[in-house]
Amino acid sequence: MDGGKTIRQLKKEAMILKIKGYYNMRKSELVEAISKRKMELAQMSHELEKMKIYRLRTLAKKLGLKISRRATKSDLVRMISQVFSSWKSENDNDEKPLGITSTFASGEIRKKAVTTEVSLPVSYGKDKLVGLEINPNWIHFYWDFCDETKRILESHSPMILRVYDVTYIKFNGANANRTFELELETNVRKYYVQVPNPAADYIAELGYKEGERFVPILRSNLVSTPPSSPRISQMEIWMDLKTHRRFSEISVSKEMSRVEKLVGVSSMAPSQQASGGGSFIWLSGRRKR
Repeated sequence: MDGGKTIRQLKKEAMILKIKGYYNMRKSELVEAISKRKMELAQMSHELEKMKIYRLRTLAKKLGLKISRRATKSDLVRMISQVFSSWKSENDNDEKPLGITSTFASGEIRKKAVTTEVSLPVSYGKDKLVGLEINPNWIHFYWDFCDETKRILESHSPMILRVYDVTYIKFNGANANRTFELELETNVRKYYVQVPNPAADYIAELGYKEGERFVPILRSNLVSTPPSSPRISQMEIWMDLKTHRRFSEISVSKEMSRVEKLVGVSSMAPSQQASGGGSFIWLSGRRKR
């Protein structure tokens, strides 16, 4: 007889009684398994006094009880009996939390709810600047600081994020094909940058300015944006034998060209490329070789 219980109530009871495979059982199978389990436990409860202490300790561990080394046989019998009797009351109470462990202190069983709350720190206190390619024209940069670096940047506000196009060159800090610059508050921890060229290499630096001079503090990893279309033919790569600088076409050296604006945002989905929210200066053109 199921006593008018629903299958959900029966599964809850089977879980408390530690019946294996209860979740996939039908209602009739649950009723039979619960009845059989209760008969086994009832028979075992009468035999507790006859069991040796090492068997009682083994049974207590299987039931999830934490026992003291000083616990006597009578303590073990009382603890296990209380567990068996508590199951009967728990079977009819659907509001009890599922994650419960039993501990023994001063000869009593105490129930303790298991908590699984996890909180991530706002900062890990380490200097780091990381770049991730999003698509052919967007890169995501995020960073963290130690206390000393944060203090330096706050004393030289605003913070500067610089992104360099270093495609086909060995970057030395001053020979980038193009330079992107943006002013940020020190409490910002990430930024999405829109870059003009797919299939290109980029490096970012965080720092501050002393007058017109940029002082870098952190440098990112090399970020390579994917191509925007399938490559049909191989591009010719040329090299200047004096400077060992590589480039994709022969061009006439020229001065820095006019300043342009390029859009970037502090928080956005890559699909929302049309939205604004921030900007940085794009210094375009090759430097003189």
